[in-house]
Parts: sequence; C-alpha cells; structure tokens
Amino acid sequence: MRFRLWGAALVSACAVGLSVVSVGGVSAAPASPSSGVTSFYRDSTTISGLPTFGGISGIDRTGNGTFALISTDVGRFGPARYYNATIPFSSTTGVASQGRITGGGTVLGPGNLPILPGGAQFEGLRRLGGGYVVVGGGNQQFVRVVGGLGNHLRDLPLPAAYRTTAKSGLNGQRGLTGVAVAPGDRVSAITAGGLKQDPGTSARLLTWAGRGTSEHVYRTDGDKVAADVLAVNNTDYLVLERGKGRATRIYWTTTRGAQSVTGKQQLSGREAAMPKKSIFSTEPLTGLVAGNMSGLAWGNWFPDHPWMTYRARALYIVTNDAFSGPTRVHVLEVRLPKR
Repeated sequence: MRFRLWGAALVSACAVGLSVVSVGGVSAAPASPSSGVTSFYRDSTTISGLPTFGGISGIDRTGNGTFALISTDVGRFGPARYYNATIPFSSTTGVASQGRITGGGTVLGPGNLPILPGGAQFEGLRRLGGGYVVVGGGNQQFVRVVGGLGNHLRDLPLPAAYRTTAKSGLNGQRGLTGVAVAPGDRVSAITAGGLKQDPGTSARLLTWAGRGTSEHVYRTDGDKVAADVLAVNNTDYLVLERGKGRATRIYWTTTRGAQSVTGKQQLSGREAAMPKKSIFSTEPLTGLVAGNMSGLAWGNWFPDHPWMTYRARALYIVTNDAFSGPTRVHVLEVRLPKR
C-alpha cells in the first residue's frame, strides 16, 4: 500500500547559523539566518523482499536509485546480513513501484568468523569507500569497518568513557544507534541517549578525526531518543528522533557553537549542546502510516533551474518492522537555499 500527500508542507525555518551546506558535492547556503531549510513529504512505498527480509535499521545510498540496508536480526531469521535494493523515485511522479531486493550478503565478525546468534544488534550502516561502516548496539556495541563482501576490516576505537561497567559506559538500548560518513570519509557515530553516567537526554556525537576522536553533546527531546544520524558536511547533520508519543522528528544540527566534551568521563547536562532545528515531524501528517522510523539516507538531487532559489534533494526514511509488518520507505523533498 502506498500513501501520497502531495505538497504537504512540514516544519521549516532551519536556522542554526548555517554557512555553506555541502551535500553530495553540491554547495548551497541560506542567505540569512531567517531563510533556512525546508522539507516536504512526497511519497511512501514498501520493499518487497525475501522471507528473511525485515528488521531494517539502517539505509544508505549506493547509486542512482540503489541502496544498501542492514537488519538488526542476528539469528532469528538468519545470520547478520545486509541487503542491496532499488527504490525508484521520480521528482515529478513520486514512487512508481515497490522497492525490490537485488542482492546482499552476510556481515562477519573479527577474524572473518560468522557472528553467532545474539552476537550483535546492527543499528546502522554507511557506505565507506568500497565497503561499509556499521554500528552495533544492544549487548555488543561497536563501530566496525567491513569490506564490500561484509568481511571484517577493523573496529574503530571507543573512548574510555564508553567502556561498559556496572555504573558507566554504553547503556544498552540507549547506546550506539547511528553512524554518518562526512566528506573525506570522516566517520561519526551517535548514541541514542546519555551513557550510564550521563543525563538521559545527553546523547554523544563521536567523530574519528585524524588519529584521535572528538565529542559533542546532542540533546534529545525529553520523550525521544536519537535513532540515526546523517552527515550534511563536516559540521552539520540530520538526526532522526523517535520515542514516546506519535511524532517522529528530524532535526538539522551542527557542531558549530557546541561545547567540545572530548575525553570527558561524565556529563553534567549543562554543557552547550549542538544547536538543532526541526525540519520534519510526522505530527501534521495524520493520514500517514509512519511505522517505526529507523534510518535516513540521501537520495538523488532534483533537477536544478536558474530561476530556482534553492536546490532540492530526496531524503529517504526506512522503518524497522521487527518482522511484524511491511518495511516502509518514506521520501521527503529537502530544499536548501542557494547562496
């Protein structure tokens, strides 16, 4: 089943002091703090797949209309696995047909050994070079670089504050939940909320920069957790928040103006967090069967014309059906003002 709410305007005025916005090699910038980014709901579809397809927690663009997706499932319906899919979308007609699985593979652990049932809970993936970077949550938390065939390459080091003990470290379902890759293959990961020793809404954005890491606080709404993060450039991101209540939201956020908490063992909750502004909420779309929104991915750029004051790009949102319903994909149009 598909849903269309053409031209439904969503939350706009993303004004966080943006300078140049570089998304996929094209630059645009708001003319003033009051001009901002806007988004519109365009269309939805489902992905028809294999009997083992489901529990999708992450998605990323791999080409023109092609995507990679990863499942949280390890053992219930199959091994740790990712999928390749086509999800058609036209800027003029919307989604013309269902998404379709075209391939995929297994994700291996250290030593290129299969991951045992219960040995991982994958929460996201991004294309990185010829392979992927994936993030594991739940009881086994890691940020892992794998090859194009799912072969293990390396795990990225986590700061000492993330090491799990009885009273500190990564906090189960409030732990690692999304991963982003910015220009120059700069990898970032976000926690759903605070570490065990941190306030609950003090999520951390961890970035591997050079030989070290940097950290900033991303403060979630009180009734939400961060479900995924998507890079806009090296300082700006989109964050998907979900949780109690009907509304799921997407925020534009930036590390500019945020306090560095690099190497800090415990947060107080008073740190200057990353400024954020909502660009999407499901709340106005009362007719939309949103599902459990779990992952974000950029799509293609829309056609540009000299008279347009903005550039527009498709933004895909995938849902995690937990094997109890269809995997839905929603498409937004995100408009970024030109210089």
